[in-house]
Formats: sequence, structure tokens, C-alpha cells
Amino acid sequence: MRLFLLVALMMASTAAASAADVLVLDAPDAEFMHEALKRIACPFDRAASVDGKHRILILCGKDVQAREKEVEAFLQSGGNVLAIGEGAKWMLEAKLFDAQAYYPSGTTLHQSTFDGYHRLTFGYPEDKPYNNWITGVPMLLRATEGPLLRLGANATSVLAAGGPFSLAAFERRGRGMALLIGPDPQGGNEFLSLTKPTPKRGNELHTDMLLANAIEWLRDPTCNLIPNGGFEARAEQASEKSHWEIGLNKGAKSEWMKTDSLEGKVYLKMTAPAGGSATVTPFIPIAVEKGGTYQFSCRYKSTGIASFMARHLTKPDENISKLDQHNVPLPVSPEWTKFETRLVLPESCHYLKINLLINKQGDLCVDDLTLKAVP
Repeated sequence: MRLFLLVALMMASTAAASAADVLVLDAPDAEFMHEALKRIACPFDRAASVDGKHRILILCGKDVQAREKEVEAFLQSGGNVLAIGEGAKWMLEAKLFDAQAYYPSGTTLHQSTFDGYHRLTFGYPEDKPYNNWITGVPMLLRATEGPLLRLGANATSVLAAGGPFSLAAFERRGRGMALLIGPDPQGGNEFLSLTKPTPKRGNELHTDMLLANAIEWLRDPTCNLIPNGGFEARAEQASEKSHWEIGLNKGAKSEWMKTDSLEGKVYLKMTAPAGGSATVTPFIPIAVEKGGTYQFSCRYKSTGIASFMARHLTKPDENISKLDQHNVPLPVSPEWTKFETRLVLPESCHYLKINLLINKQGDLCVDDLTLKAVP
């Protein structure tokens, strides 16, 4: 009897682990999304209408036929919506996202740039990026008449299309999150002539990763938002690829240490002489939810006076020298210790610029940086 119960519990646990938490709403051309979800090993269900059994609803394809009240109720109750291509168009027409749309004619490829680092941007640029495009996500195919987004005050852009337009942005609606991506990272039909479509899939375009990132973030919005937070990838390369910028002033030095690392294989050591200073900061700001609460943490050890600083940005290119800063000292610690601080953001804050600074004589070693939303 005990063996039977154990087997039953194991079967139930396995079934729960493999149960799909993603629902794809039926629509023409949605098969490109079905194929992409299979490629990234994401279980999903299909249905003609919204239900309350899933955590993530995907609106994609052409001629999306959702019911506004059902999607609104899904968001209000804590469900998350990923609206891609014409699914994003449907969200705007249903007035469930704070943005206006611009629709270029035909199918188009976009070389996006980063408005801010985010879980969506993890893995970009690739080791061998297309056409050496290292400032965003290249080869985003706009196959299903998705919008370029001109955002209102409630939404935060992650990927820019140039000018005032965003290609990927998010906004909280009730207890849920809406993430709109104008192009189709799963791929679709590209029309290189008036009549004959050419199928282009996300694995060929190298955009499946953006889709996987989007689902992982919507599945866990409290995940770390700082890319390469342990300095493990391309630490010694240019800031555009390593995601980290180091500032050295009046004789300060920095070194990537590869022995006795607390986390992974690499940590950063900055040394400031008398009168000098050193700082490390993500190369671009972090895209955050306006009015949200976040927890920053890192591991550090220091022999000099150091601090953590954060600035609240309304726009990613805002002049940080004119902004107030949240400043918290890091007590001198000869041994590795954990530092944590909570950040309550104002309603005007869409991007966060953070840095660690040593401005008195001594060493500051840092590793394992995280920034996570607090539910």
C-alpha cells in the first residue's frame, strides 16, 4: 500500500511538473509559434478562448479573435499576456496597453537596439552576432503586421526601433503583466515578392532566444534582471559585449580575478589610491516597472570605503548627472559578505542606473550582482 501511494505521488508530481502553463490562442499563422515553442521545449496548450488554468496567454498570428473582457479579467487576476505581432495590435485596439501604433507596410526585418537591459535581453549579443550587431537584437521579422510602439507613461521599453518607437515593451495591468513585441521572434512568412511568401523561422533568424526569454520572465517576474551579473561571460571584452563598464579615476586600477572566486570563476577587483576612485556599472540602465519595488544584492569584500548608488531614470538616455541618487555605504569587510538593499521606485522611474564605487584608498572586490523585483 505504501509503495502504491509513493508511485501515485511520483506520477502526480511528474504530471504537475510537465503541465503546460502557457496557452496559445488559436489564430491563422499561429503554427509558427507552435513550432517555436516546441523548439525551445516549452509545453503549451491551444484553445479558442481564454481560461483561468494557465499563467501565460500568448496572442499571436493573424486576425486574432480574443474577447476583450476575458483578456482584461485574465490580467486583473494575475495572469500574464505575451502579445506578439498582430496580437500586439489586438492589445492596442482593445485599449489594454498604453501605446499608440505605427504600421509600416509589408514584412520587414528590424535591427533593434537596447533601451534597457532586462531578462528579455539575456544572451544578446551572441558570441557571433549577425552582421556584428552588438547593440540589441538583430533580425527581428515583422511578419504579421505587428505595431511599432509609441509608448505612453505607463509602459517601459526594452527594445528600440529607432526614433520614438519601441519594438518590445511591458506594462502592469491589475495583478498581471502585459508584454508586447511588435515583430515575430518565432518567425513567420516574409514576402520578398508580392505573391510568394518565404517562411523564416526563429531558429534561422536567431530570435527564438528572445521568445524563450520572454516566457521565462513572465513565468517568474522576480528573476534577476542584470545580465552577466557574475561576470562569467566575456568579462574582458568591450562593454557592449560584457555588459559592464568600469570607470577609473586618478590612478585607480581594475583586474579580473580568476582564483578564489566566490561565485563562478571570475570576480572584479578595483583598487583606488589616495585621492582616486573606481566604479563599475552596467553598460546601459536596467529596464524596470514604474513604481515597483526591487531588491539589489551582491557579494563583496573591501579594505576601503565603498558604496552602492542608484539613480532613477524616466528615459534610458536621461542625463544621470542631474538626477538624485540613492546612496548606501558598504561597510569595510576583509572577508566576502553579502550586501542587500531595497529600492522603492517612484512612478516616473522606468530605468535604473546602478553602480558600485570605491572612493577612498583600498580595494573593492565584487561578484554575483542581482536585481530582482519584489512581488
